[in-house]
Amino acid sequence: MYECPNCGGNLKFDITSQQLACSFCDTHMRPYDVDKETDAVETDYFETTVFTCPQCGGEIFSGDNEAASFCSFCGASTILSSRISKEKRPQYIIPFKKTKEDCKKAYEKKMRFAFFVPDELKDAKHIESFRGIYMPYWTYQLSQNQHVTLNGKKSHRSGDYVITEHYHLTGDLNALYLGYSKDASANFYDNLSETLAPFDAKELVKFTPSYLSGFYADTADVEEDVYLEEVMGLAEENSFERICKEPKFKGYDVDSGKNKNNLRSKLGTVCRTTDRTMYPVWFLSYRNKDRVAYAAVNGQTGKVAVDLPIDMKKYMFTSLILAVIIFVLLNLFLTIKPTTLMMIGCLLALGSAALYAKELNDIYKKEHFIDDLGMQEKIADEESLYEEGNDKKKKNKKTFSVKDFLKKHWITMIWFMVVFGQLGIMFLYAMVVLVWPLILTGTVICGVIGIKKCKKTGDIRKTPGFIVSMIMVGIAVVIRLINPVSDSYYYLGAVLALVAVLFNMMDVISNYNRLVMRRLPQFDRKGGDDRA
Repeated sequence: MYECPNCGGNLKFDITSQQLACSFCDTHMRPYDVDKETDAVETDYFETTVFTCPQCGGEIFSGDNEAASFCSFCGASTILSSRISKEKRPQYIIPFKKTKEDCKKAYEKKMRFAFFVPDELKDAKHIESFRGIYMPYWTYQLSQNQHVTLNGKKSHRSGDYVITEHYHLTGDLNALYLGYSKDASANFYDNLSETLAPFDAKELVKFTPSYLSGFYADTADVEEDVYLEEVMGLAEENSFERICKEPKFKGYDVDSGKNKNNLRSKLGTVCRTTDRTMYPVWFLSYRNKDRVAYAAVNGQTGKVAVDLPIDMKKYMFTSLILAVIIFVLLNLFLTIKPTTLMMIGCLLALGSAALYAKELNDIYKKEHFIDDLGMQEKIADEESLYEEGNDKKKKNKKTFSVKDFLKKHWITMIWFMVVFGQLGIMFLYAMVVLVWPLILTGTVICGVIGIKKCKKTGDIRKTPGFIVSMIMVGIAVVIRLINPVSDSYYYLGAVLALVAVLFNMMDVISNYNRLVMRRLPQFDRKGGDDRA
């Protein structure tokens, strides 16, 4: 703690005054006027207490012992272990500008129309759990300073000919980019940090540990070069767009080159410096079993980013009421032929299967951190060991087995059989509208893709909606091809198609929370890490 020179109380950073304040005697001091012996400016490190969660392994550091009672990352109410550590000193920091009350108001405004979220997310006691955490960031300074030559062309028509003229467009480029930032914590998901962006780098001030008094800070565990390629690409895209808008270059079709390296060499992009910085974030977590939903508020601008899980009971009850209302209205104002009704049901089944397949694809990307470079870097060693073990297993399999081949490729074989079967059906029943074979073919393709995604994402349902869709839509198509006289068969086909829709939508809804909530990779640890 930082002791008050007047009464010995604890000095904490006050957002309103932007100074350290004592709650006992109301003393205010500039952050740079208060130092501990361990805050020596000459060193690149400062001493602090690091708290580690025994459940998820997440780490934060703080001078406040209250941090030991609650984990900000997984939401566990547990006693965090602590240790004294030397942490790398950041060069700059943006102090908190938004108070906790400002944060709560911004969050409540965001949640005002979130009707289906669990009641706990709107509970005043839960909202009070917001914590002010300084998140580590890498802040890059990039420059482009050289003579630039780009290829351009103009085209015009002359009679029956199109004449294209090629030019070399030259000029001197002098660009400086300050404040491009990327989060340096793997626990702080990239899509969450990007939603909170931007932070105004003009308000960066020189770091001193006293700014952390009364707040928490996340540890930096992502190297600076992880995002360097992405940041340099952003600078190059921006410079190229600005060049194309130059009055002298307007009207030309400017070629950026075949690849990024070509453009980089033309623009001369270099990274001058990379600074360790800390940005303010109000952080809230909500845990349900092994998944966590986050709410984060930009502590400088008040911008909100929040995961919105749904309460299944609320959603199903509301959906049932809407379904009854829509059914009554349709019966009052519309008259639909049985064949048309069955076709609509099949189209809905196809659409719901495609929606479920897309959801599974998004789940796979999220749970494997496809778009999160920081988390990829953190778990790269574990993944490489896993892949190396799989490669060894594959090398040991030298004998060919028909049983193993069929087990591995049965979905592909069924897909080919169904597709060729569809071609036969289309040929034999050329008098029937082609929409029916196309509906079945589309449903089968969605089903095959979906079943593969189910395996990749670990969906252990024995009968996913895709299989039900293929069967039910297949029966409906057969009914249409047979073309019976009685309407009852078409109504039966429509009911079966709607059953397929119901199965698909049940899967979609049950997996929605899996998509919007996050499974921390630390939950999967099975040894080898004393902090797990």
